[in-house]
This record gives sequence, structure tokens and C-alpha cells, in this order.
Amino acid sequence: MLKYSIFFFSILFAQNTIAIDSKIIAQDLERPLLVRFEPETNLMYIVQQTGEILIKNDTTTLFLDLSKHITIEPMPDERGLLGMAFDPDYSNNGFFYVSYVDTENYSVVSRFKVSNNKLKADINSEKKLFYFKQPFNNHNGGHLEFSPIDNYLYISFGDGGKFGDPFNHAQNKGNYFGKILRIDTDSENGYNIPPDNPFYGSKYEKEEIWAYGLRNPWRFSFDAMNGNMFIGDVGQDSWEEINYLEFDSAGLNFGWNITEGNHCYSNPECDQRMYIEPMLEYPSDAAYWKSIMGFKEKNITGCSVTGGYIYRGEKVKPLYGLYIFSDFCSGKIWSFNQNNNEIIEITASLLSSDQHMIASFGEDIYNELYIVDYLGAIYKIQKGK
Repeated sequence: MLKYSIFFFSILFAQNTIAIDSKIIAQDLERPLLVRFEPETNLMYIVQQTGEILIKNDTTTLFLDLSKHITIEPMPDERGLLGMAFDPDYSNNGFFYVSYVDTENYSVVSRFKVSNNKLKADINSEKKLFYFKQPFNNHNGGHLEFSPIDNYLYISFGDGGKFGDPFNHAQNKGNYFGKILRIDTDSENGYNIPPDNPFYGSKYEKEEIWAYGLRNPWRFSFDAMNGNMFIGDVGQDSWEEINYLEFDSAGLNFGWNITEGNHCYSNPECDQRMYIEPMLEYPSDAAYWKSIMGFKEKNITGCSVTGGYIYRGEKVKPLYGLYIFSDFCSGKIWSFNQNNNEIIEITASLLSSDQHMIASFGEDIYNELYIVDYLGAIYKIQKGK
């Protein structure tokens, strides 16, 4: 496992000479968090935190409504409908998976099936795979991704919330908090544990765990070319981080709440050699409450990282092989080159201003990338003029 850490401001920043642009795909949405694309057809699905999954074609169609099943309050509530992923064999079995926080404050990961009307989900087909109580109302994680290499479902959960992981969840392998899980959904019973999971067969650790020591892995993704994983882990007060796992790296501990980024957190004299350092980190220097109230501070980096994707599409060649990510608070978007550690801010090329809250990125079946603005719009990244 490659172990290295890049301090954001120690890198030589290059001027943005990448010829890129974006076009608006959908707007007037209500708290959109995610965009997904149906395998084979590339039909766009938009996940709204308020509980709805919409199909965006020439018109907008309601695919699934879970608004009566979820807990959500006015901003900045982190609960609601949080994630969605299509089964790799969706065209044959009609299965898809969602993650949400229900009305009793339980985290739920469920499997649903499409109805005979392919534009509607069967809401009565729900099969719950995970169901456990959240101690607080934040740090729920909730992202879902199928690996392009092993076709297993990976699931993220945050540390349970509040401040500093008060129950030390993230370092305790006997629970799901602060973890990335890995399961095999090719099962009549809902899922099986892959036998090469690091804690397979353990009586004391959760067998589903793939990686741990995370605070709030809000968005993660796989490199479509090789299956390597990139995790955007939202920091506490000081550091935001992107973590990196090579495809076959299992059981890694990313350090929270002993470390935050590449720095000791709970113990100033911690032994950092015991934990995997982030691929890159940057200072959490924005005021969260000012950000969500729409007040944009000047000369700040951000306060809540939004993990993105390695671009593997064909239409925007200058981005090929670069990792695209953002910050929810500042609205800034960057590209990162793993080969030379070069970071370029590309916000101005993609969006008219930084008056955006980037909740996530999306990747279609052709590996083209999309930007999800929590303020109500979806943009497609395209080649500039």
C-alpha cells in the first residue's frame, strides 16, 4: 500500500490552462445529493435528500418516493435519502440499493426492485440489509458504490456524529460506524460476506468491514480503469482529507479519531506510523455556518470535502487520469494529478461563480462526469472552447 500525504499548500499550484466547461442538465431541484445512471441505457436518476428519486429524460418522472420513510429537517440536517446504486446486473434482475435515515433515526440500507413499469420502482419490494440506530443526527455517510472489478457493494458510514467521535466508534471494529463495508449482493438472503474480507470469520469484528478509522466518508469512488478507491473524508475542525486504497488493500486503518488528516487529534503524542496517511489534505478554514447561510468568505479553501472521481471519459481529454473533487462549503473544484502531485483549481472554468454547494459528482456509463449542486442543479463537465 502506497503511503504518502500531500499538504495542499506545499504543492506548486499551476495556472488553470485546461480547456473545460460545463452545461446545465437539470435545475429547480430540491436538495439534490447524487446523480446515477442506469446500466446499458445511461438514463439519469437524481437522488434528492428529501426522499425522492427522479428520472431525468425529456421530462422528469418520479421513480421512487421515500419521503414518508425518512427523517429530514431544514438545512443543515445530514439525514434523509443519502445514497443509491444500481446492481451491475440491473438490466436482468431490476435490483437497486438505497441508503437513508428513517423516521426513528436508524440508518437503513435496502434493496428495491423496479416494477413492470420500468420507470417506476416497486416500493413494496424493499428488503432491508442494514438497520441500526444512529446516536446523533450527523455523520451518517450513506454512500453506495459497486466496484467495477469485483462487483461487490461498498457502503460508507460515518462515526455516528456529534464532536470528536465521543464513543470511539471509528476505531472499534465491533460496529459499522466510521467504516467502509464490502458485501456480496448476489444472494437470495440479501447479501453474503466475501471470504477475502479482512475480518471474515471473526467473532469480535464485523465481517463486513473493508476499511475503518474514518470520520464521515461522505463520498467515495472507484477508478473505472483499475478499481482503486478514493475516499473523501470530512474532517473535524482542522483538516479535510482524500484517502486512497489500492484495489486489493483490505483492513486499513485511516486513523480517526487518533488522527485528523496527517496530524494527531485526540493525543498530541500519537504514533502516526500505525495509521494510513491521507493521499492529500487541506485546511478546514471556512466557517460552516456562514457557508450554509450563503455567506462566502474570501481566501478560504473550505470546510467539508466532497470526494469525486478519476476522469476516464473520452470527451474531455485534458482531464483524463485526473482526480476531480470539491468542497461543499467553498464551492471550489480542483483537479489532482497523482503522477506529479499537481493541484489545479478549475472552478471558474466549470461554473459561473463559487456560489454553489457541491454535494457530489456523478459518473455515467461512458465515464463522463457530472456536478451535483445542492442548491438545485446538475451540470455536465464538457470540453471547453
